[in-house]
Amino acid sequence: MSAKPYLLLDAGGTLLFIDQVYLSQTAQALGFQVEAARFYEEHFRIMHWLDAYIRDHRQFPPRVNKPYPQILFESVGLPEEAAAQAGQAAEAAHKEKNLWTFTLPWVAETLDCLSAEGYRMSIISNSDGRVEQQLLDLGLRGYFERVYDSKVVGTQKPDPRIFHLALADLGLRPEEAVYVGDAFYIDIWGANRAGVPAVHLDPLGLYVGWPGEHIQDVRQLPGWLQGYVQARQGYDVLPLRDFAMLPGDE
Repeated sequence: MSAKPYLLLDAGGTLLFIDQVYLSQTAQALGFQVEAARFYEEHFRIMHWLDAYIRDHRQFPPRVNKPYPQILFESVGLPEEAAAQAGQAAEAAHKEKNLWTFTLPWVAETLDCLSAEGYRMSIISNSDGRVEQQLLDLGLRGYFERVYDSKVVGTQKPDPRIFHLALADLGLRPEEAVYVGDAFYIDIWGANRAGVPAVHLDPLGLYVGWPGEHIQDVRQLPGWLQGYVQARQGYDVLPLRDFAMLPGDE
């Protein structure tokens, strides 16, 4: 086994983010002042709510018949009618051009660092068939050997088959990789079900006391990997290996 694990990374919420500037401008057009960074923060609060629900109920919450941007607009305080109007506009824009096309300078800086340190990397993402183009448009595609988009490969996290497919294609054993993602019961559970060690991103510090390995964002990944490579046995990278949903809920 190589001293350095192969890095498998999520895209949305990890490297790519919903276009918070567009969402802020959409809210402003309706008379509501919402700082762009609020949408970044609310995404992770919504992810934490989802994960807490799954942890407590061992099932996914009932489906909500609302576009995800509408949920974000409601979360940042827009009244229901305005949030619905803004959400519909954002959903229409998303169909034309995927809105998860925003990144932050430290993403490329971190990928530069990891690449310089000799880490090989690929993407495993629940997406709509456009994630590879998004990475190209943002100048990030060159860091990754492969892009496994759920729409393209026909299976999505937390189904372990998307990880099995990637591992087989890359010629890896599960223990030779590390997966990095922001949704505990989608990313970490999916990876762990395939036997892949995983690290969870928790930008707002909402998962204190939860099992597993949590770092703020990918900026902390190079430092975390230094310790992991030296003493893997001391890291809780398979916290959901034995977790199971209630029958019929996956």
